[in-house]
Amino acid sequence: MLPSLLGAHPISQLSNHHRAGVAAVLFLLEPIRRPFHAPIPLNPSLYSLWNGCRSIAGRIVTGKPLGPVPFQANVELLRLFLTNREDIVESIEAVLNAQRKPIRYLRDHSLLSRHFEDCFFARTAVTASQTRLRGQLEEAHWAGGFRPRQVQDLHNDLIHPAEMMIRGFHCWQQTRWPGRNGRMHYAHTLFNLYVIRCLLFLSIRLWVACPNGEGPDSSATGRLAEIQGLLDELWRSSPANQPVIVRDARWLIPLAQSSITDELAPYFEVAQHITETLQKADALEIRKAHVRMIGGHLTSQIRYYCTKEGVSINEHSVVLRTRTSNALDFALLVQGLVELLKAYDCAFESGDERMRLDMAGAICQGISADPELFLNRVDLLSAYSMIEHVFIAPRAIEEAGEGHVVYSPAGQRHVQLLKEYRALIDRLIKSLRDDFPRFRPVDGGCSPYGVIFGLPSHLIEHMALKALQHDAETRFSLEDVFDDRDTSAAKLAWVNGWRKLPHIDPEVQRLYDYPQQFAEDVYHRLESELSEASLAKPRDSNGAPCDGSTTGRLYIVSGDDPEFDLEKPDSKASVIPELPARYFHSSDRQIVAAHKAEPYDRAQLLAGRREGHFLVSYETPGGWIALKKDLLTEVLGAGRDARIVGLPLDAAQVLRLVCTDLVIPENVADQASVPPSIGNAGPVIATASSEAKK
Repeated sequence: MLPSLLGAHPISQLSNHHRAGVAAVLFLLEPIRRPFHAPIPLNPSLYSLWNGCRSIAGRIVTGKPLGPVPFQANVELLRLFLTNREDIVESIEAVLNAQRKPIRYLRDHSLLSRHFEDCFFARTAVTASQTRLRGQLEEAHWAGGFRPRQVQDLHNDLIHPAEMMIRGFHCWQQTRWPGRNGRMHYAHTLFNLYVIRCLLFLSIRLWVACPNGEGPDSSATGRLAEIQGLLDELWRSSPANQPVIVRDARWLIPLAQSSITDELAPYFEVAQHITETLQKADALEIRKAHVRMIGGHLTSQIRYYCTKEGVSINEHSVVLRTRTSNALDFALLVQGLVELLKAYDCAFESGDERMRLDMAGAICQGISADPELFLNRVDLLSAYSMIEHVFIAPRAIEEAGEGHVVYSPAGQRHVQLLKEYRALIDRLIKSLRDDFPRFRPVDGGCSPYGVIFGLPSHLIEHMALKALQHDAETRFSLEDVFDDRDTSAAKLAWVNGWRKLPHIDPEVQRLYDYPQQFAEDVYHRLESELSEASLAKPRDSNGAPCDGSTTGRLYIVSGDDPEFDLEKPDSKASVIPELPARYFHSSDRQIVAAHKAEPYDRAQLLAGRREGHFLVSYETPGGWIALKKDLLTEVLGAGRDARIVGLPLDAAQVLRLVCTDLVIPENVADQASVPPSIGNAGPVIATASSEAKK
């Protein structure tokens, strides 16, 4: 939400959108300093410290429309739980005293979840109206578009006490079942996780209207303050030997969006609410947290690919896969980076060094996964970050009429942010380059560039499971994972210690040690791109650098245009090579048989469309066809033009909007009706478009 996602998003075939590539990151192996040879076998269970059984959803969500979920009533309920903490923890300890229970019971997520919640609702003086709140926050979260996708062998959900009970049971089965003191210790951890889970759900409801404008301050800012108060009380009531998992309530909002989901639009709705309803300082901290989490998720994804395939960080296949599968993460990064760059600019002008370096560190973490794209190929970034079904509204297509496709409101906002991002990064690149050396990874220390995780929520799982040990480190919290000011050996020991548990073989633990060499590789690649970007370069009319690294353009040719003859293309079109069929995927057998696309499973194609893997896709009489984003790097990024023949009128119009800066204008007379370029100059998109009848 990397993952997503803890994104997750699109990674190793498990993907989905942002925080997707989740399972990817799943296997963090020691940095490979030797030449890259055969891939190293990976064990997914060790990444997430899997519980030994397939995870099942903890509660059945009906999908029925929900009435308003009262914010203040849930706040009061959580206060009641905190007041009765000791009694509830005693009840949880009794559930953990399951040494003689059958294996089936120890792995039954649904049953354990019910028994666990009974400790809160059946053992405290809750009223009838409070009892009815049970499960409402979770269902409202799922109904709001954040329902986790079920992923085999991967716990894809926000932190869940029942899941952590199962993992604890698995650890104890492999080693030794603890006595009462050990169970009480872990019961306190599980109590904390339950409250955090509820606060995560509440954090996404700051701006949701509730009955009667309930609460002393029903504004989003007032509600955020109430959540912070609950979080502070949680840690005040917690024993000193418990990890303080997250301190800042503002970090809960991006964390609440870190599961792999099927819907992408809700992420942009939340982003807009943050801008419109919260105070500037709060919104900025949320953006900073989100940018850091997404950047860490994406670099973790790269680490996975490099380790799995035994290749370097700059391997073409790794770059291509990362770019193609992370449209949601890229789009969310752009939205967050714009605000961070503005704050960086203000701090630079005012001489506020602390704020300037804080923003610089977050910006560099955000762009660390693909600094070339975010610094030197913003024209390609704009197309890679586009999500067809989110930024082009189906209703807009129907209402505007054929040939007049327009951006959705989310698309209009994204295009404007891309324009702002380009202007800001161009202006601030030199000062960013000057500040960047402060974030160099230190040997023997811990840099955010080397912290590997799947989804951000997995970081909390690591901290929680480590609490099985009484001597676990408690000085650090989630925020410290991404703190580039603290590179201490103590923090390195904390990060390395996450997977050092008694049921994990020591030899395997060493494979998961913090990857110092990888962190340095990430740093040096970013350093190189900052140096390249900071050189003074003349710009063309579209804002692209004129330094020899030109970007190719697309020329769209249409058979639906009555004034255009496919058999007699004009001289300009005839000299531009046609885009090879390998850049098209199709489930339509006729199209594949005609060698106009490569075969692709329909379900996979639609899944890829949902995650923003394609520039444009549309239904054909025999299936679906989609244009792969690979062409952005392999063709246009290499400076070559390409001609696309055969798109229907609507699909061609969508492609114009998605690739605003990358399409060759054909007819000056028609350009007045074409949407403006993301760059500072005028329109650059083709007006000829459509499709030969197949």
